[in-house]
Amino acid sequence: MGWGGYGYNGMMSSGLGILATAFWLVVLVDLILLGIWLWKQIQKK
Repeated sequence: MGWGGYGYNGMMSSGLGILATAFWLVVLVDLILLGIWLWKQIQKK
């Protein structure tokens, strides 16, 4: 669970871990949506 904490321990680590996880989830969703949009653009042509 501490992979997003960048070496900090305790409550600081869990807080940063949650933020890092949320950030990467948002990035992942954006990439998926971008891929779907690009696929639709390609299919139109």
